Amino acid sequence: MSSASVQPANESSGVGREPIRPTPVRRLKWRLELVAYVIFEALLGLMPLPWVAKIGRGLGVLAHACLGERRRIVRRNLRIALAGERTPAELRELTVEVFRRSGANLLCSLRTAEMSERSLARAVVLRDEIVFREAVAKGKGVVMVLAHMGNWEALAQWFPKLLPPGVAGATVYRPLNNPIMNARVVETRARRGIGLFSKDDNPLGMAGFLRRGGVLGVLSDQRAGKIGEQVPFFGRLTSCTPIPAILARRTGAAVVGVSLRTVGAGRWEMGFHAMEAGEPTTPRVMALLERMMRESMADVFWLQDRWRVSRRHPQWDAGKPVRGEAPAPRKRRRALLWAQASGGWAEPRPANPDDVDYERVERRPGEGAEAFLRRVDEAAELPLDYVVGGAEERGLKKACRKLGIGWSGGAVK
Repeated sequence: MSSASVQPANESSGVGREPIRPTPVRRLKWRLELVAYVIFEALLGLMPLPWVAKIGRGLGVLAHACLGERRRIVRRNLRIALAGERTPAELRELTVEVFRRSGANLLCSLRTAEMSERSLARAVVLRDEIVFREAVAKGKGVVMVLAHMGNWEALAQWFPKLLPPGVAGATVYRPLNNPIMNARVVETRARRGIGLFSKDDNPLGMAGFLRRGGVLGVLSDQRAGKIGEQVPFFGRLTSCTPIPAILARRTGAAVVGVSLRTVGAGRWEMGFHAMEAGEPTTPRVMALLERMMRESMADVFWLQDRWRVSRRHPQWDAGKPVRGEAPAPRKRRRALLWAQASGGWAEPRPANPDDVDYERVERRPGEGAEAFLRRVDEAAELPLDYVVGGAEERGLKKACRKLGIGWSGGAVK
């Protein structure tokens, strides 16, 4: 059993908040969700893992066809991450493959949860495990940088097996909205010797765990919002979590990245990656994360809007300036200045960070707002982030919402 404090499941709205008494209907909903999950997991357990992977790929194709908004998000993420590296046709095919892999990895994660150690050993091959072993041997703890990538349950299963005797392992997780399901997850992880820290826990507890020589896994690929640091990620500034770098600096822990890529139907390679030499900083952690994800871009869960544009203030990006120096962003944001009916162009409001290139493109006679925006968006490798227009342009705002492009009212002159 890990020495990390395991978060008990409770029926509350969040850590540090007053408990909420759920209604009988909500309690019933939670229990039905658990029953459905257990039945589905049991059915998957009757099938060989390669079959589960193939079914998951098929469901991924179906999701690609039906989930238009998610399809747009994945395509936009890939355009930003791989700008200048892939053709539009290659990006379209990669978008479909992301859905296929996401479906396969999701179903296989459910199937992997109850696999025997022998079956798991056939499904997962390790690469560069020495990187992890050497980091643990230093005795100062290890921060494992993780991404939503590949069969994450395979990593959870292998994690305790990688730890030498006497070394505790834990991960930082987001408690599930369903407290009954959350209790099941906590119990399962604890039974396998994995401690859990809620993402809302005091970082001092995590630091103490590392100082005792523990190994702590931290998912680092999602947007960090206001608490994050503005760091280039795949060359584009975005809010990134500072937690791995802060913990490593304060405790002297080593930083190791873990990637998971598909190498066959129901088979994955788990690779270990050392961070570049130097003080642990958020830019170095994100550079490590990018290197890990490039092992297999199709295995990354790109369905989250990683470089999301704020609806209310698209000229602003969340996060605060990074500690120390950071590489300059190679991929700047794109904003279209709308030609106003009264003549001239809309005046943009100040952007923060100041990484926006403003474009002035004339609208063709008879060209609809949506067709015009699509033409401007597709005219460059990077997607169009937002439009600066006048208050009277209702049709333009509607087209922006439909295409997932931000809208900013022009500044008052």
